Amino acid sequence: MGAESEKKGIHYAWFILVACCFMFAGSMALINSIISVYVLPVTEALGCKRGDFTFMLTTQAISIVLTMPLWGNIFNNEKININLALSLGALCMIACPLLCSFATDLIMFYVAGFIGGVGIAACFTMATPVLCGNWFAKKYRGKMIGIASAFAGVSTIFWAPLFRWIIAENGWQTSYLINAILMAVLILPWTLFVIKRKPSDKGLQPFGYDPNEKDATESKQNFGVKAADALKTPAFWIIIAGVMLTALGMGWNNSQSGIAKELLTGTPEEANAAVIGATMVSAAALGNLLSKLSMGAMIDKFNLNVTFIAFQVVWLLAFVMWYFFGTTSAVLVAGGFCLGFSNAPSRVGWPMAIRKIFGNADYSKIWGYIATGSSIIGGISTSLMGWCYDYLGSYMPTLIIGMVVVVLIAILAFVASTFVGKYEWKDIEPTK
Repeated sequence: MGAESEKKGIHYAWFILVACCFMFAGSMALINSIISVYVLPVTEALGCKRGDFTFMLTTQAISIVLTMPLWGNIFNNEKININLALSLGALCMIACPLLCSFATDLIMFYVAGFIGGVGIAACFTMATPVLCGNWFAKKYRGKMIGIASAFAGVSTIFWAPLFRWIIAENGWQTSYLINAILMAVLILPWTLFVIKRKPSDKGLQPFGYDPNEKDATESKQNFGVKAADALKTPAFWIIIAGVMLTALGMGWNNSQSGIAKELLTGTPEEANAAVIGATMVSAAALGNLLSKLSMGAMIDKFNLNVTFIAFQVVWLLAFVMWYFFGTTSAVLVAGGFCLGFSNAPSRVGWPMAIRKIFGNADYSKIWGYIATGSSIIGGISTSLMGWCYDYLGSYMPTLIIGMVVVVLIAILAFVASTFVGKYEWKDIEPTK
């Protein structure tokens, strides 16, 4: 059997995995991943600029930045009830689309974004890397994080066309209300009743744990580098730079409808630009799904630098196709698929790099610090793309910038991988 368990039957790690899948499907996928279908109807209804509307993601990022260190300590502190904490986070996230459904001005959207950021920090950014890392041994960890993260892509494949149809039939306010209800149904049952912080809470070892394996120390919960010591290393700052650049991918992902409208202007497909834009979002979600499933498995089997470079090449293809050949729907959708590969490093690659370099002991704190940088850039990226279009009249300059960003990420990932095994891991007592 693949796990050391003190109880017979299905290992509880599988319930944790399912819970993480639902949290991915019902969190970011129902807020940020489909914001592009709201951009045009909301800005036209309110008479505002695209960058001004998507600024709600910046207020969301501010909230994430402020709360990520807090969530890192919550996950590390065994005195705190994780079910209560995550459920409160989920309610904050649900409040975001609920408030948007009643919004009559931009201020309401900004408030909604800020409140939603509290929940996204907990249920999306922090929960899955920590929980899957705790509940699965090293040889399974990458695959499980990849599977859970992939559900953000799986769900977006359906959410984007579904909510585009709801908006067309019932308006964006009703669509946001349905959004909130769906999030509550998908997330709250798991945060309230299923999730447990660590296998020891159920009297278990991580699934797949074998004390006789050569790399068994990588599965030990209290073994690694202290967060305070990690902050003093070059690897920490290289990773945070890579994570921040990777987070820019959110901006291009959320701008796909606008990119389609611009590039198809004057072509026979111009009238179908909105449909093609939504299709690009779904294609990106499919790429997101496949990339997350494959990245975890590739890192488990190969090494970090080879995997990262391969994924950056695919991401680069998106910008190349759009910039040089993006006047047909086929090329735009293919580019959207390739763009979907930009998200896997954020949710799978970089978290796994952190565990490989710094271990498990203070992982939630270290990831909390690093994910703060991701949230800052991810939050402003969509606004930056919108303002670029508003003031320059084109998305094309951002595509050139994108090509440079992708190359820089590949270089940073390669350098970061050289630090695996370089720092001494110690047995660290968990926070009680």
